[in-house]
Amino acid sequence: MTSVAKTRAMTLPAMLTTDPRQSEPRFYGTPMEIVPDVFMHPVFVNTYAVRTPSGLLLIDPGLAGRAAKVHAAIRAWSSAPVHTVVHTHGHADHAFGWRRFSPPASGRRSWRKPTVRGASNATAPCTAGTPASISASSAWRSRASRRTSTGRRCSSTTSGPRPSVTSRSTRRRLAGRPTTVSSSGSRRAAMCFAAILVIWQAPNCGNPQKVQRYPVEWATALERMAALDAECLFPGHGLVVRGHAAVRTLLLDTAAYLRDLIEQVRTRMNAGETPETIIHAVTPDPELAALPYLRATYDHPAFIVRNLLRAWGGWWDGNAANLLPASSQMQAAEIARLAGGVAPIVMRGRTLLDTGASALAAHLAEWATRADPTDRAAQTLKRDVYARRLAEEPALMAQGIFRAAHGGRRARARRDARASSRSASRSHGLVAIAVLDRRGSEGTAQEFPNYTLAITFPRRSRPCVMPSRIESRRRHR
Repeated sequence: MTSVAKTRAMTLPAMLTTDPRQSEPRFYGTPMEIVPDVFMHPVFVNTYAVRTPSGLLLIDPGLAGRAAKVHAAIRAWSSAPVHTVVHTHGHADHAFGWRRFSPPASGRRSWRKPTVRGASNATAPCTAGTPASISASSAWRSRASRRTSTGRRCSSTTSGPRPSVTSRSTRRRLAGRPTTVSSSGSRRAAMCFAAILVIWQAPNCGNPQKVQRYPVEWATALERMAALDAECLFPGHGLVVRGHAAVRTLLLDTAAYLRDLIEQVRTRMNAGETPETIIHAVTPDPELAALPYLRATYDHPAFIVRNLLRAWGGWWDGNAANLLPASSQMQAAEIARLAGGVAPIVMRGRTLLDTGASALAAHLAEWATRADPTDRAAQTLKRDVYARRLAEEPALMAQGIFRAAHGGRRARARRDARASSRSASRSHGLVAIAVLDRRGSEGTAQEFPNYTLAITFPRRSRPCVMPSRIESRRRHR
């Protein structure tokens, strides 16, 4: 960073940057008015309160467990009533803290309950109208869900038709009259709230513990936001970006990161390569991947590749034996018989681990423990293998799975027993991007991208088509 850039950075709040390519990611900071009329509460997830003539617009009120602190910080900044709450999507770290802002029973009569937008299906329980086998089989995902779920359902939805933050009534509540922002940039937006489409890490559109996500549409959304030529970009996680050029740079770099992966996968699929070959061959652009807001410290680019393969080519991996396979336990037992028992597998796995081949050693550890779960040497190998993999892997999503595998058979059995007693709920995420004008008193809110996805909701016997869904997922508690 140059001396001029350092001097400029010293005058900016810690959670604000005008040069994203030279800024290190931050996810925790001091709650404060980050730009005029916008309060930011950055504690892993970013909660925003926007001051308008009608009151406060609250965007992503955060975790239920942190709701009291978020409420206190915003109330220290403004005593105005909250007129609208926007849930950009239904994940627990973004959408579960808004009830603190409801007016108390003894409060001012002029204060009305906030209008909640964007989380129309977050309260639907998984067990309602779904086969018993689905809810019963959900326990295996509980370990991953606990990292992001509070165990509480979303507190309110918008009544009536499918809520759209672009509806005329919503625009009136957000603003007095809507501001049209043309894609040519002839009229600039002041604020763009990008939700989880921007998280100051490689895009989270390949997560292995969520249902299908769509990298192509994700990239399209980023490009459409860049075309708005906003003055400030407010991400779901990480630093706020100020300056038209800086905002466009971050958005278009992120879109280019995805477009590069997309084109590589498309080209190799059209050339007839197998999924396994593609997964191991496709890598992100090294210059883009080195940018501070595109490091693979949350999602992994290989997971994005897998999502593209699943979207375009189905779930089959190209190996005919895996189409209708024998169980992994049966395969492991047969391998152990061929090896002369579990002990040779453990010995070879230990050699591989000692030579740094931890990925290959993991396969042997799984074979050994599945062939004989009671073998202590096999369990010790598995523990050591995943301890190594956990230490080597920077991506948080992979770390979580490796950490669970490292926990050991007994710990997993205890967690599974606890998980089996919990009920499940389903949450369908809606990513909404709110765009306000320079004064913060007028604006519109838009959903990106505008595409169609068939989703089966509870109490419906057939899929219903829902526009503008960036992803849907089940949340288990």
